[in-house]
Amino acid sequence: MPDSAQTRPHVAVCLHCGSRVPEGTASREFCCAGCEVVHGLLVTQGLTRYYQLTGGKTAPAAEPARGRGLAWLEPLVARAEAMPGALCSLELDVQGIHCAACVWLMNELFRRQPGGAGLTVDPALGKARMQWKRGAFDVGGFLRMVEGFGYLFGPSRKRPSPASLDLPIRLGICVALSMNVMLFSVSFYVGLAPEDGDVFQLFTRLSLGLSTLVVAVGGWPFFRSAWQGLRRGVPHLDLPIALGILLVFGTSLVQARGGRGDLAYFDTLNTFVTLMLVGRWLQQRVLERNRRFLLEDDGADGLFVRRQEGERLATVRVSQVAEGDLLVIAPGDLVPVEAELLDASARVSTDWMTGEPDEREVAVGEALPAGAFNAGREAVRAKARQSFQDSPLVALLRRAPEGTGRGAGHTRFWEAVSRRWVVTVLAVSALGLVLWWPSGPDKALEVAVALLVVTCPCAIGIATPLAYEWVQARLRREGFFIRSTDLLDRLPRVRQVLFDKTGTLTLGRMELVDRASLDALTEEARDVAFNLASRSNHPVSRCLSDSLSRMGARFVPEARVTEHPGQGLEWVRHGVSWRLGRADWHLVRASSSPTFVGHGHGAAQFEAGLGDSDTLRAGYTPRLEMGSEQAPSAVPFEAGLGATAPLRAGYTPRLEVPSQASATLPGSNNRTPVLPRADGTDGPRGTVLFRDGSPLASFPVREALRPDARREVLALQAEGHAVWLISGDAPARVRELAVSIGVPLERALGGLRPEDKAWAVSRLGATDSLYLGDGVNDSLAFERALCAGTPAIDRPVMPGKSDFFLVGEGLSSLREALRLSRHLRHVVRRLLVLAIGYNAVAVAVCLAGWMTPLRAAVAMPATSLATVLFTLWSLSAPRAPRGASVPLARPTEVPA
Repeated sequence: MPDSAQTRPHVAVCLHCGSRVPEGTASREFCCAGCEVVHGLLVTQGLTRYYQLTGGKTAPAAEPARGRGLAWLEPLVARAEAMPGALCSLELDVQGIHCAACVWLMNELFRRQPGGAGLTVDPALGKARMQWKRGAFDVGGFLRMVEGFGYLFGPSRKRPSPASLDLPIRLGICVALSMNVMLFSVSFYVGLAPEDGDVFQLFTRLSLGLSTLVVAVGGWPFFRSAWQGLRRGVPHLDLPIALGILLVFGTSLVQARGGRGDLAYFDTLNTFVTLMLVGRWLQQRVLERNRRFLLEDDGADGLFVRRQEGERLATVRVSQVAEGDLLVIAPGDLVPVEAELLDASARVSTDWMTGEPDEREVAVGEALPAGAFNAGREAVRAKARQSFQDSPLVALLRRAPEGTGRGAGHTRFWEAVSRRWVVTVLAVSALGLVLWWPSGPDKALEVAVALLVVTCPCAIGIATPLAYEWVQARLRREGFFIRSTDLLDRLPRVRQVLFDKTGTLTLGRMELVDRASLDALTEEARDVAFNLASRSNHPVSRCLSDSLSRMGARFVPEARVTEHPGQGLEWVRHGVSWRLGRADWHLVRASSSPTFVGHGHGAAQFEAGLGDSDTLRAGYTPRLEMGSEQAPSAVPFEAGLGATAPLRAGYTPRLEVPSQASATLPGSNNRTPVLPRADGTDGPRGTVLFRDGSPLASFPVREALRPDARREVLALQAEGHAVWLISGDAPARVRELAVSIGVPLERALGGLRPEDKAWAVSRLGATDSLYLGDGVNDSLAFERALCAGTPAIDRPVMPGKSDFFLVGEGLSSLREALRLSRHLRHVVRRLLVLAIGYNAVAVAVCLAGWMTPLRAAVAMPATSLATVLFTLWSLSAPRAPRGASVPLARPTEVPA
């Protein structure tokens, strides 16, 4: 157990990462499913030294991706294998590396694989370089094993930003030179004067030479950005810093050339430049770490597909797909264009496009939709019906121009601060020169230079970047990772929070409504149900399989399981027929072509109570054929925006099924709900386990809601934010979830296509909205919102378009980010007030003629230290309670 759990026994903390476990989580030992899975793997595989290396605190683990395709890997491995030499080498990007424990874990897993020669992991950049003996190492198998611990691999695209390489070098040079200049300045302060001849001249020239290097090396980043801002006609925040450096250096140069190095401000100048570089480095450090945590995204250029070219199978970029191409879609691979299925059947998941976790069957000759993933266990062949340029993915994958949909209020604020600071400093310096001119040019110049030195913008250059870095680091510990430089300036303007449904407020997976049906199973029935469910990739089957596995169910490798398309799975064991599938299986004519899926192989295709049927069940959602005579061209919907807007083709209406009395399933307790079937007879609901045709237990499921979703939604509304639920799911299901978590019905919009979501964001107010979504169908809405983020970092595109991303299953970090951003704004403004007060006193001292180089050398670092301490004290105040007063009732059931 992490140390944090021992020091705070009254707080439930995760056994894996040490994070706080969100209230309402089923397990009080883990904060999320990812941590639970990874912890189990580390324990069972004898890798618990990982926890000793983390020191009891690490980032929450991402839930391992299921069936992720590796089409991109094949050409890279082939190229590596084709290179001469006994060893093959390959460099890849890694997502999720954050500490030395990750490096140890990957090296330990690599060491256990035969044929490996060496693995080098760079946690700072998020890269791994592996070497292996030609033909003796399974690269794909190793990557899948490591990805089981929550990491993700991708092609090598990460490159260190120029600033991340440049700033540390400049900072190191300036620190070394500044320390030497300070030593020379001490000699002037203790009595070294022009009368000392050659020694005085040597120290003056050394101070001048080293200071010139400091200005050239350390001042260049500020000079460059200030000049670029002036060329665009926009005063940059670096303008007062650059101007201060130049003016102080110029006046000190004049004093040194006049033989009065003791009156120059070289040590103060060097300290100022070094502190400004420290501030700039702090400003970029956390953002750079957050960006490197993820895989780099190249949009469509980063997606690959297998194309059949005669007797050859080539892996190409999706942008190269043309109409008529023969595509081979492996399990977990993307269908980049609409394509005609050439094989007998396929199971596809469209959650990336629709945001919903549903999977469906596609028969031979039917269309595989663009953006779907192969959710089966076998590769399928398809013929492209369009080129990629005509695919709907093109619009969703495109990169929006920088700044699209982003407000500029924060920019205008800092522009005004920069402009007024520069004008005020120059005016005050000129005033001092004029006032002291009657006392002689030398005295007047000394006063003017002192004014330029003491009015340095330390609050802007070091205290403010420190405040931003502190908040970013704190949010990172909470699971909120910032990618955009100006996000913390935009968050205080948020007044409306827009949530997608599936994968955002829900977890994108199913959960059992009631575990009583599992607890009531005998050991034999539990093992049978597990062996049936584990041979299917359907979301309901995965839910059952995971739950039964945690209960200790045993897997039988030699089980001969038969799949009945559209019905479920069957296993005849010791003369007893066991079935797992639809509740009305015995009412529907048996399929004439069952499929054998024994020994855990094959494509176990069944609907598990969610599939098509000739009878209408509760929750069935028919689709209007928009080309039929009865279908309207547009279906109106109340968007809650003050007007009725039309929805285009693709709208999915909801048929309301009258509620009827429920019944009790034999063999289960009276809490297991059962809905009537369409034929008027009572029967079990959901997926049912049959024994010789008699229902033994039913397993109703629902979409798993994030444990703190209701509390956080209510807390956001209590704090004055308007919360909206915007989804492509059926309107009735969206309204059910809205009632469950406390969102007003007029703010729950369902049945929206990607362009409808973008329109809704624009209509609601793009200048004060925050959008949280997980699918590529949210891509257009991302571009319109003031701020956009995603909790889905295991799929391409969306993390690269987001301003921030969330790690873990809770939503509390989102509200914490909004709160801290407002607090940060108040702290920064107090810093500006403090800086103005200090400068007012310093200006008065200078105008009185009391400021000397020694006093300036003491005052400048002292005030910088004071502003830093004030910043840390202001931001270290006790955090606000996490909505403890908001009741955390269990949400009502939202049917899957």
